[in-house]
Amino acid sequence: MAGTRKTIHIYGKQPVNEAVESGWPVVEIIVRGKGDDRQVRPILDKARDRNIKISGMEPRDFDLRYAKASQGIAARVGDVVFKHPEQLLAGVPRNQTPLFVALDGIQDPQNLGSICRTSHAMGVHGLVVPRRRTAPFGEGAFKASAGAVFYLPISEVPNIHHFVQWCKKNGVWVCGLDGTADTSLWDMDLTVPLALVVGSEGKGISRLVRERCDYLARIPMSGKIDSLNAAVACGMALYEVQRQRVFRGD
Repeated sequence: MAGTRKTIHIYGKQPVNEAVESGWPVVEIIVRGKGDDRQVRPILDKARDRNIKISGMEPRDFDLRYAKASQGIAARVGDVVFKHPEQLLAGVPRNQTPLFVALDGIQDPQNLGSICRTSHAMGVHGLVVPRRRTAPFGEGAFKASAGAVFYLPISEVPNIHHFVQWCKKNGVWVCGLDGTADTSLWDMDLTVPLALVVGSEGKGISRLVRERCDYLARIPMSGKIDSLNAAVACGMALYEVQRQRVFRGD
């Protein structure tokens, strides 16, 4: 039906609780059996206060439908509603310097969810994903984000190259994480309006995006393994961004 919002299933106590707390559209909460788990009950009380439908499911059916990590509770919620990059920029508080994360080729839902979680914790003002060749915002990503998806503004663009061009027109510097770069991230000025581009673990940032970045930087490492999980690399980079900005007083 035209105008009907797509729904997806999420599971786990924290993701479901955050969906309810954040005001995200929750169509229905599904519990295993009667939902009499002591840690589930407070979530159900909040849901009732918000007139959210609650349904019980036979334990066997519930276990077949949801993962073992579901913790006895799931929900059917509204899908992500993407914003335009202009909306991300407009949403940055006046006393803060813009910080965005753009994902180029991240196809693992766990990495996507973890990056959402870290981005929210590190004060990122918006996550940018390409329309194609990216992990979906499905059950796995929502679970790995621990509910951060419900608070993090997200934009979908035709491709990351398109977003990089937009950044240049709007005074946002673009830094691509690249393990082969000559410059260390620690030596960069990260206090400027910034978009951090994170590539896939296997291929890294695509050639076209690499060529359009204002600069490329690597995370210095001393071990024998010369690569990092994409979500871990993103987290380390964002920590350095915030370290510099806090030191500056941003």
